[in-house]
Amino acid sequence: MSSARKVYHMRVTEIIDHTPTVRELVLKTEEPGEFTFKAGQFVMLNVPQGEAKPILRAYSIASDDRIKNGFRLLFKFVENGVASTFVWALKGGELINFTGPFGKVFFQEPPTEQIVFLNTGTGLSQHICYLLSKKEQYPNLRYRMLFGVRSEKDMYYQKEVEALMKELPDFKFEFVLSRPSEEWKGKKGYVQNFISEFDYKNIPTTFYLCGNGGMIKEVKHQLLEVDGFDKTRIWSEAFD
Repeated sequence: MSSARKVYHMRVTEIIDHTPTVRELVLKTEEPGEFTFKAGQFVMLNVPQGEAKPILRAYSIASDDRIKNGFRLLFKFVENGVASTFVWALKGGELINFTGPFGKVFFQEPPTEQIVFLNTGTGLSQHICYLLSKKEQYPNLRYRMLFGVRSEKDMYYQKEVEALMKELPDFKFEFVLSRPSEEWKGKKGYVQNFISEFDYKNIPTTFYLCGNGGMIKEVKHQLLEVDGFDKTRIWSEAFD
């Protein structure tokens, strides 16, 4: 049976509200009892519509691909969005349906010396999945991540990323805020404004881009059209 047709019934075991607009669901397989995927893939949430066919919405998996009995998903709230309305109404314990996995934006092996993750919003999901899934296999790579959000109140996953930084000796992570308060001392603007810091012209590098389509377009323009960077070293997934 194809991924598009096979329906997985998953139990909501935990709901985590990271910010007013970002919710995480922890899901466990119920039927079938095992779900197998590769880091970087996504699933389609089947949003029920009564007697009509469910509406499908795509979400990248945000957990270790070696775990076969469930996964985690991050959701960004969209005003009046069909999926957002459904997900924010959940209380925990519900059985919800997914199809998948889908997608071919995998972690490229053998990896280059440096790995750069650029993400915005819930595009973090895919890159967290790569790191959790590959950290034991490739602990000594030069990992760099910029995570773009609007303001301090939109920052999340700090603890999870800091835990990974303790496990990976050459992993550096920074938030980039587009509308920070006056007290903010970190990077300001957009993630694409800071890619020159990674010295990718001299260090063999692979870029992974996930999130806002505008960010992805600007990064690709700089890398491909301005710098003549190898297009096989850029992997992207737009979340708009």
